[in-house]
Amino acid sequence: MEIRKFRSAYDLELIPASHEGITPGDLVWDPIFGAPEFSRKGMPNTIYTAFLDAGLINESEWEFFREETHNTPLFKAHLASRTVDVNTEFVNELQHPKIGMITGEFKSEKLSKFTFGDIQVREMDDLMRIKIDRFLEQMKATRWSEYDGKIRRVFMITELYYGTIRMVIERQFSTELDSILKKSAFEALSRSESSHAVEYEFSHDNVPFAMRIERVRNFNG
Repeated sequence: MEIRKFRSAYDLELIPASHEGITPGDLVWDPIFGAPEFSRKGMPNTIYTAFLDAGLINESEWEFFREETHNTPLFKAHLASRTVDVNTEFVNELQHPKIGMITGEFKSEKLSKFTFGDIQVREMDDLMRIKIDRFLEQMKATRWSEYDGKIRRVFMITELYYGTIRMVIERQFSTELDSILKKSAFEALSRSESSHAVEYEFSHDNVPFAMRIERVRNFNG
């Protein structure tokens, strides 16, 4: 599935790269065309780093807020009863580390179906939003140059989506994939066979595949 099609279907951004450590509050540059960028010259990596650079918080407060975002709990998402289908031709472009371990030696052309299931979300809660909103108002009032020059035009991650990885392949290719998995000591959560196909399911291992982002200048706690 192309990024724009995914955005239109789910009102979310597909994460087209391996970012195991990202959390709510991280900043991204979202171009009109192409994939969101997690690193850009002059852009802080998180909203809290922007506040630290502007002198609104100290380093110990920065560490507290970062720990808070890392400990944001996972909940069943509003997509939990559905699966997110991904075009098999697009699978390798995701650069998802777990998918890379599975498909590194296994050509994606042999995949019949690829989905994310049992969707869970890690989201910024109301208290966290209010704290960020207050700091943003202070930054606008007292540090406009830092606000306008570094973060006003960027987006902030407010939700991250995780899902178990489900792959369906024709039975004729299952022996090959089983061998790859055994060699890499990589275990599936489940493996089920039908007369023509085999379905594998793998844990997401805390690596998100999609996110919701909000433009900083329009953010409201």
